[in-house]
Order: sequence, then C-alpha cells, then structure tokens
Amino acid sequence: MATGFTLVLGFLGAASAFFAILLRLTQHPKEPQVIAKTIPFISPLFGFVHGMQNFLVSLRDRYNLPIYTMRMPGQRVYVVNSLSLIPQVQKQIKTIAFAPIEVQAADAVMGVGPAGNAVIGSERMFEHDSYLSTFVPSTQPALSPGPGLDSLNGAAIRQIYNAMKTVAESGPTTIELFAWVRHEFFMATTEAIYGPKNPFRDPKLEQAWYDFEPSIIVHMLKAWPSLLARKGLHAREQLLIPAFERYFAENGHLQGSVLVQCRYKHNTGHGLRGRDLAATEVGQMVASLANSIPAVFWLVYHIFSDPAVLSGCREEAEQLVQADGDVDLAKVKTACPVLLSTWQETLRYIHIGIAARVVMEDVILDNQYLLKKGATVMYVAPVQHTDPSLWAPTVGIFNHRRFLRTPGAKRAHNPAAFRAFGGGSVLCPGRHFVTTEAMSFATLMLLRFDVKPAARGGKWVNPRKSVPMTTLVPTPKDAVQVRITPKENQEYHARFSASKKGFDLVAEDITAGNSAV
Repeated sequence: MATGFTLVLGFLGAASAFFAILLRLTQHPKEPQVIAKTIPFISPLFGFVHGMQNFLVSLRDRYNLPIYTMRMPGQRVYVVNSLSLIPQVQKQIKTIAFAPIEVQAADAVMGVGPAGNAVIGSERMFEHDSYLSTFVPSTQPALSPGPGLDSLNGAAIRQIYNAMKTVAESGPTTIELFAWVRHEFFMATTEAIYGPKNPFRDPKLEQAWYDFEPSIIVHMLKAWPSLLARKGLHAREQLLIPAFERYFAENGHLQGSVLVQCRYKHNTGHGLRGRDLAATEVGQMVASLANSIPAVFWLVYHIFSDPAVLSGCREEAEQLVQADGDVDLAKVKTACPVLLSTWQETLRYIHIGIAARVVMEDVILDNQYLLKKGATVMYVAPVQHTDPSLWAPTVGIFNHRRFLRTPGAKRAHNPAAFRAFGGGSVLCPGRHFVTTEAMSFATLMLLRFDVKPAARGGKWVNPRKSVPMTTLVPTPKDAVQVRITPKENQEYHARFSASKKGFDLVAEDITAGNSAV
C-alpha cells in the first residue's frame, strides 16, 4: 500500500509535469526566454515572496539575459535587464502603458469614487487631452525650474530652518534619527505644498498618514483592506480625505503653493469634485513623501556615519556661509557637487524601485521579442544599479564621490543607468524639488549640529533595512539613537534666492541641457 508520503510525491510529480506541458503549449517561441521554471508557474512566486528585488538581481547574474519571461498563475511577467531596451519600453507609452496602473491606484489606493474613476480611467486615457496625459504637464509651472519651484523650495527651507533652530536652542539632546527626520521632512514638505491651512498641522492627521502608508500595497492589490488594513482604511476614509475636503472647501489652496493650485485647476478642469477631488491628494502625498522621507534619512545617515563623507560635505556647506551669517541655499545647486554626488549615490545604493507597465496589445520589442497583450513588463532599479558593467567593479561599495565629474572629462557612467527618478513619460516631475529640499536639509544639519551615536562607544552601526512593497526606498528596521549637539557660536540665517536652473540628475536633464552642474 502506498504511503501518504509516496502519494504526495506522486501528486507533485504529476502536477509539475502538467505545468511543464502547459508552459510549453502556451509560450510563443518569439517571446523572451522563460526562466525560473524549476516548478513551472510556482517557482517565481517563491522568489517574489522571499524578496523580489534580490531575486531578480540573482536571476540577472545567473542567466545574463537582456530580457526574460517569468510565468506565474494567470500572469506573464517580462523583466527587462538590458539598459538599451529600457528606452524602447518607455517610448511605447500606449502599447506598454503605465496608465492602467495609475487608474488602479486612483480607485484602490486613493479611494476615488465611481464618478472620479470615470474621469481618470476613461476610454480616452491615452488621448493627448485626457486627465492622465495632461496631469504632469499641468504641474510644470510649480515643479520645473523657475519662480514656482523657487517658492516651493523657499517655503520648505523656512520650515526646516525654524525647526532646526528650535532644536539647537534646546541644547544637546538624544533622538531616534529616523523618527526625527521623518517628522521634520514631513512637515517641511506639507507646509510648502499646502500653505497656512496645511491640514497636517494637526498631529492627528500626521499620525493618520503614518497609519495609512503601510497599508498601500493591501489597497493596491484589493486584498480585503476592510479586514487586513482596517487601521489604514480608517485613516484614509475618516481622517485624510475629510481633511482635504475641508481644505478645498475653505479655499485653503488659494493660500497654498503653485503646485497645489495647479493640481486643483487640473482636477476641477476635468470634472473632479468634492470627495473625489480630495481623494486625489492622498495619491499626491504618496508621490511627495513615501520615498523622499527614507531617502533623506539614508542621506543624513551616510553623511554623519562616515568621516570622509562628513568632511567633504561639511566643507561645502561652510563655504555657503557669508560674513554676516547669511546662507543662500539656492547655491546648493551650483556650489555643492560633493553633496549632490552623495545624494545621488545614496539613491543608487539603496533604491529598490520596480517600474511596471501593462502590455495593451501584442507588440514586438527591439524587432525580436514578442510581448503579449495583458502581460506585465518590469525593469528593476537594483538590477541596473548593481551592474558592474555600468558602474565599475566598485558597484557594491558606497562611494560618495561616484557622480563627480571633472570639467571637460567624460562621465564615468551612462546617465541612463541611474534609475532613481524613473524615466521617459513617468520621469519624476518632483525630482528638482526633493533634491533641493534634501540637500538643504543636510546642509542645515551640517552647519548647526554634530551628530554622534548615543550608544556606548559612540560607534555607528549600519541598521538593517526593512523592504516594504509600498515604497521604492527601504526604511531602517533598527532604531538609530543619536546624540545631536548644537555647534557653538554658529548662528545662520537661511534663505532661498531666485534660481532658473535645475539639477543634472538624469539622462533627460542632461539631454535638455538645463542643469546647473
């Protein structure tokens, strides 16, 4: 008589054989090569569950393919490794599209209702005048280099300056670094965007955001959020959206930034009203804060935990101080190349972003790869950011000077290899805002404080990383307790002058030729 164990083995063998036949029958020969098929359809699931980014990097190293297919139950995933193929994917904005993912996010994550979703996800979403096609262009007066962006950065810097002044006046203190950076950067960003009627001046609403953010993936997957994300759902429905409804009803946006005014004009111009209008701001909070906060934490951590980085960045910061104590933080764009390189290297080193698209119809990529309708196309920042052929053999080492460029010399890396801000039609429109904000935050810390580990021995310990599926940047899993000590006889007044230049951050900025450095 066959034992239970034998029956299980027989069942698994039969299932594996069945899946192998099914895979062979349903995979077109022109599709990219199928890998991760030890147990067809099942092996990729195990890899994703145990760490999607590391899994995809390991597949790159094992197979060295420019693009490949992973088959999972009910889904094809094409993973693009080759840097030369990424621009080709980005150009196919209608056939390999990001728009369906935006539509799903509006419904599932933001909580936009049926009327609003009919506007955002209309059948015309790919037309040049649709809600989605016109959204990013509508924000250019606020986020492209110029007066709108200067005003936004200036407001954020005033908030950061005042917050750090308050801390400095209280004398030496011990803080948990991530919690402190999170609060100060959160308030600086929301104050800059929403102005005097910023809803997040109410601490309950700031906490509501922290309650909602971890539940984003549950909402996006529609994985029973009423059961599995009750706290996040309550924060969104009972606190965040009603607060934004009041904000717009009281015309708070008229005292806010050009950015929130541009969004309001765009949304109402396309017919969004009331609760749906307010719900879209939840999505904008994700865009403004979810990745920037942990990124700024890691920037601060890498600066103060490494004496060489600290010395190079502090020297630049001190050169910004005028004889009268005036510090014009607009000059971080031109006078702080080491700090800018440190910011970029921080993003390269810790970024875990996955860019996803949906194949809307069968399409041939690069004249050779068949991508089938309904499939998902991915390219993964850690794959590009850890490729020795793109970054040299030192790719695994944090090098704060990696992005420095000697005048007249060729760049040490292909600018397109830096994927922290995306690219193509979904290039992050807020990259100049967050870069100025992050560098200003770091500069004011460098000028005002000495930061040392609070633990006995005073040694920095590299915190473990938590890799949430809701962000493109990991958060620290371990508390980082530090002693923050005001520097003696250091009084500065920070301001932000007019600046028409942006940063030399991504390939698109370099092509446009409008960068400052």
